[in-house]
Amino acid sequence: MKSLILLFLALGTLIARAAVPTAAELFPQDTLALATLPDYVSARTQFQNGSFGRLWADPSMKPFRDKVEAGFKQEVLGDLEKQLGIKTDDYLGLLQGQISIGVVENGWVVTDTGSEPALIVVLDTKDKAAELKTRLAEIRQKLADAKKPLKVEKIRDFEFSTVTIERKADKTDGKADKDDDDDTKKPDSAAKPDRTEHWTFGQVDSVLLLSDSTQVLEKLVARLSGGAVPPLAELAEFQASSQSTHFKDSIGFAWVNAAALVKQLKKVAAKSSGAAAPLGVEPARMFTASGLDGLKTLAFAASFTPDGERSELMLTVPEGQRLGLFKMLEFSARDSAPPSFVPADAVAFRRWRLDGKKTWENLEAMVQQISPQAAGMLQLYLGTLGKDKDPNFDFNKSFVANLGDDLITFQKSPREKTLAALQDAPSLTLVGSPDATQLANGLKAASSLLPTAGDGSKERDFNGHRIFGVKMPGKEGGDDGKLLEFSSGNGYLAISTDPGILEQFLRSGDAEGKSLKDNASMAAAAEKVGGMGTGLFGFQDAKEGTRIWWEVLRQGDGLDQLMGVSTGANSDKKLGDWVDFKLLPPFEEVGKYLGLSVFSGKWESAGFNLLGFWPTPK
Repeated sequence: MKSLILLFLALGTLIARAAVPTAAELFPQDTLALATLPDYVSARTQFQNGSFGRLWADPSMKPFRDKVEAGFKQEVLGDLEKQLGIKTDDYLGLLQGQISIGVVENGWVVTDTGSEPALIVVLDTKDKAAELKTRLAEIRQKLADAKKPLKVEKIRDFEFSTVTIERKADKTDGKADKDDDDDTKKPDSAAKPDRTEHWTFGQVDSVLLLSDSTQVLEKLVARLSGGAVPPLAELAEFQASSQSTHFKDSIGFAWVNAAALVKQLKKVAAKSSGAAAPLGVEPARMFTASGLDGLKTLAFAASFTPDGERSELMLTVPEGQRLGLFKMLEFSARDSAPPSFVPADAVAFRRWRLDGKKTWENLEAMVQQISPQAAGMLQLYLGTLGKDKDPNFDFNKSFVANLGDDLITFQKSPREKTLAALQDAPSLTLVGSPDATQLANGLKAASSLLPTAGDGSKERDFNGHRIFGVKMPGKEGGDDGKLLEFSSGNGYLAISTDPGILEQFLRSGDAEGKSLKDNASMAAAAEKVGGMGTGLFGFQDAKEGTRIWWEVLRQGDGLDQLMGVSTGANSDKKLGDWVDFKLLPPFEEVGKYLGLSVFSGKWESAGFNLLGFWPTPK
């Protein structure tokens, strides 16, 4: 019996050791940033079953998909395969469990040029540990055959190899010439010298580890082999970020220790403090005044459910530490549903219950704290604004005092299927006000702040409303710019460069018609993100919003502008060579995979949360 008990204990120990810790349990507490997929196979399956995964896999997408995948392998992975003498397809099958990438502080001092954070990659192959061992042996042999500098060492009884990579610095100035084939570029005398990197890789049970720091690797190897290294999961700042249900059920998440990064940046600012600065702006003072001292962490999580895809963005900023930018952006939970005047054919809508007057006051306070001189100059300028036309004009009384707590934007589909029309889709911005007429007059007086061109301001009457216009500068400062118009109506200051959507709003008090607020699908989706009473709500008709883009891309219109991006520093090919939008199927064949999306944001005692939801189209 005693032998049987010992056997069970031994088996239990082996099973416990075989279980790879989660990323939060594996990475050390001085981790600055972490991104992880806890289970790659599960995440891939859930993505494939989601709307975008099914769209990508649709048979009608095969010509486009095949060319993209072939181009990616050749142009992006080809260089890696050439350097290591491997085929990436032979290694992709090893991805079975956790995939994590982290940046660890590792004694980093930002003012010390010899100290840098460490990057580490974790890949769990689960039951393919034997194959991983074989593949790593192949890589070591190929590196040795290529006479690459290779060092073998032990980290806690596990064998690791370090390869030295010499990266050649770019000897050009990096600026794009008008002619890509022009070989007359002059070398940059200040070009950085060649860089030497040391990358260490090895295997611990089923886990592949890769890092540019053996010190950090030692911590993770210790955790994987039962060592007592304090993990990230026990850090209070991480625990505060990971309490939400969305975070716990996610297929993947990212986390940033913002407080640690701000601490490092403050060291740089402190080093430069005391030097002559314009308007007496002390760099170190800006962190406190802007509120960055109060930002603790950033976190993002994504999850897939049968009814749709979810996301959550979290900023941990404790209520008592919100200053500067965070005080300016803070808002209360208020009705943020579409008002009745927002038309049913709006393809995008945003409503933010931000108190404009308080935001302005907090902005002035922040500027005052950063630079009293700058604050004084601002007050002097605003005090004289508009008095050249009206000696009795007071900007604060006319404009600032009439800012309300309602900011709305919505957009309609472009009127034509062209790239130019897509980039100039009809949209309207509305600013709530207790006296919208006074607010419009204040903006008119303040229009001298706006860049103008051509013959400047214009005015016209429409349906009993006075519409003011300011000519904006065009391309390269020319006079072919758009006319930015604004007017007051229905308790809002309305601003747009599209006369039609502005006039439709000004008529909305008299007109009858369907409203976006009656969209039942939007209302149902909103319940998944906490409803439309959080103070910030947004809606996007992804299907209609994508339709015209899709067809324009299929026609090849504007690809030179959209696809003029190189695939790599050592490649003269363009992304458009292998992302051939002309191979896309007609939108009607794939539009069924697209629906709508919603988001809502709210402030809580711990910080700010932004929830997103993409319902699965029925």
